[in-house]
Amino acid sequence: MNKQRIGLLFFTIIFIHLSVFKSLAYQQIPTDETRPKIGLVLSGGGAKGMAHVGVIRYLEKAGIRPDYVVGTSMGSVIGGLYALGYSADELEKIILSIDWDLLISNRVEFNSISFEEKEYYNRYLLELPLKEGKISIPSGLIEGQKLSEVLHYYTWPANEYKSFDEFPIPFRCIATDISTGEPIIFDKGYLHDALRSSIAIPTAFTSFSLDSTQVVDGGVVNNFPVDIAQDMGADIIIGVNVSDEDFSKADDLGGFGGILMQVAMARSLAKTKGAIEECDIYIKPDLGEYSTGSFGNYKEILELGDQAGQLYFDDFKQLADSLGRKDEISSLGFEPAPILVNDIEFVGNKLFSDNLLQLKLNIREGSKVNRDELEDAIERVYGINGFYKVDYTLIPVSENSYNLKIRLKEKPSSLISTAVHYDNQFSAGILFNFTTRDLVGRNNRTVFLLDVSENPKARIDYYKYFSRENNLAFNVRLNLLRQQLPDYEEGNELDVVIARNNKLVAQVMTTGSLKQSFAIGGMYEETKSRFRFNVGVSDGLKNAKQSSLAIRFRYFRNSQDNRNYPTRGAESIVESKFHFNNRLSFNLRSGVDTLYIDSGNGQIPISKDQLDLLTDIFNPDPYLSLFFKYSKFLPVGPKFQFRPEIASGVVLTSSSGKVHQDFFVGGYQTIRFNDIKFWGLNYAEVQSPNFLKAGLDFQIVPFKKIYLRTGLNLLGFSSSYSFKEKEYLNNIFNDDRYVGYGIDLTYQSFIGPITVGLSSNAQDKQLRSYISLGYSFNYSDR
Repeated sequence: MNKQRIGLLFFTIIFIHLSVFKSLAYQQIPTDETRPKIGLVLSGGGAKGMAHVGVIRYLEKAGIRPDYVVGTSMGSVIGGLYALGYSADELEKIILSIDWDLLISNRVEFNSISFEEKEYYNRYLLELPLKEGKISIPSGLIEGQKLSEVLHYYTWPANEYKSFDEFPIPFRCIATDISTGEPIIFDKGYLHDALRSSIAIPTAFTSFSLDSTQVVDGGVVNNFPVDIAQDMGADIIIGVNVSDEDFSKADDLGGFGGILMQVAMARSLAKTKGAIEECDIYIKPDLGEYSTGSFGNYKEILELGDQAGQLYFDDFKQLADSLGRKDEISSLGFEPAPILVNDIEFVGNKLFSDNLLQLKLNIREGSKVNRDELEDAIERVYGINGFYKVDYTLIPVSENSYNLKIRLKEKPSSLISTAVHYDNQFSAGILFNFTTRDLVGRNNRTVFLLDVSENPKARIDYYKYFSRENNLAFNVRLNLLRQQLPDYEEGNELDVVIARNNKLVAQVMTTGSLKQSFAIGGMYEETKSRFRFNVGVSDGLKNAKQSSLAIRFRYFRNSQDNRNYPTRGAESIVESKFHFNNRLSFNLRSGVDTLYIDSGNGQIPISKDQLDLLTDIFNPDPYLSLFFKYSKFLPVGPKFQFRPEIASGVVLTSSSGKVHQDFFVGGYQTIRFNDIKFWGLNYAEVQSPNFLKAGLDFQIVPFKKIYLRTGLNLLGFSSSYSFKEKEYLNNIFNDDRYVGYGIDLTYQSFIGPITVGLSSNAQDKQLRSYISLGYSFNYSDR
């Protein structure tokens, strides 16, 4: 019995000791309620702010997830997405997926532009707005259309939260009120607006309109907002600063832009030193020579951020161990749910009606949309090309139901644009474009285009949206071209035709797509040609004139990612024209009644009456012409693409030997929609009513903005034949053939494409060179 009591007493003592030890142990490891709170502060710094991701990665590896996140400018973007639930790996994937050149420009992808606007988009060196009849100078600042699209897309999960305190990690960011110079601290509202306000970097981006308040980058007043984290309740501050710690010396500012930036940031810089002293762990990544604008060096900056995080990993681990925490780091890992659109409102549109914008948006009230669908809808509206900026805000109505407010910043109603160009085919020129969108009411656009050169060209292009749904447009276009077109023999120039081609088209076209359009209408075309003969014909011939009326149907589709430097997408054209009222005439010079033609055995005289008779013989009856072209870029890796192409044009006529419309084959340029490029021939070296072309190009992009291309193509062509002839199908492509090949190199410069090329063909083996630079009147400059 005594032994049992002693054993029981011993067990009781051990149990009490263990209980006390366990109690003491719990007192030494703080609970979530009692342990110190960690605040992560991320400074602004433009492109350098991408280094924040590496530090976050090593915080995650150490098992630390902060209790609060505060950021300014780029630090607000990284911090806001991190607080929303994106992991460091996900943040890095986002950064790697962004086209930073596009993001920090006033451009969007070519395939985001409405089809009816593609022809004129991003083809000018300078665009000057006209206000009250006077040319105004643009600010040169970035509106940030693409930046807003990216922020909208990745902040979509924030829609379900009423306050930033409800995020997985409570979050704050800072902007600056322009009118008062005071900070604005965002703790609720629409996350996109908060981040876009905070990153409105002075001298780079335009200010952001927040209701009636204009705001800029929060770094102007507080670039390293340690005090905000402390106000939230942070006991321990981990601060990451990728900007200056103090004022720079005048000699180190690097010019006027640096001086302006330091003046703008003076108030913030005065606070930075004190903020650094408040940090328990202060991290200053060594970013070397990289600056706020080094967005193109995102891979290198991410790597330097990783190095900084790794350098402080032991400090992070020690902090985690001292607090007894090993936080579970989970990524966002879900597909944001669609939302219900309760109401749609357009704000800021004067030149464009709500009906037209609704057509482009193509979202109905009461429908559900996901973030991809809404992003595509915004691109369709922006694609009208009449806006500096199109974005939106979602206003909560009830659970998962929102009012959609589309915010528009229209371009002025009239713009003047200009560009310069040169090529060794048509010489140099200056291009002027005057575009106005209020010539006759709303929902219209008129372009006046002039190319001042040795081969001048002009165009008037008017279209007006109409129909109940505004998905059709009435289009009138007048093209005036003057071209010197040599006649070639084995690549050598013989005679020269100086042609004036005038074409008037009136048509109805579809406008509901970014990629394609159908058009049907009538056209009148007239070509008046003068001749400069080197051999064969006396100079008594003044000119020839050919004219016709036609009814035309055209389908045109373009899904390429870039007009002059495509690496993805396809292009296809199908066109049919019924030509009638065809007229052909030859005019002799004053006082000349006989034309002499060298036959090789002497000169043959042709009187004016005989010439008129020949004109009647060659004048065609009504006929049908068909044209088809298709090409597609097929990527085989990030830098390589194949591009197969097939094209054909035929004339369907009941009589042979007549003078019909010719297709122009050869060269590098596409002056008209149905011009056919061809390795191994000069521009329009082959002019034929029937042709068939097949080709294969190989393109490599070895370095940024450098495009090297080589290719091989085949051509068969013939004069006009009657489809009634038995051998029609055998004849129309078999009069002659070419096998061409070539290579060219293009550099994407600020003035436009700079291209040098060499080509030849297996028949005459003559080398043909091509040099061009800049944007021209052509539909395509490469």
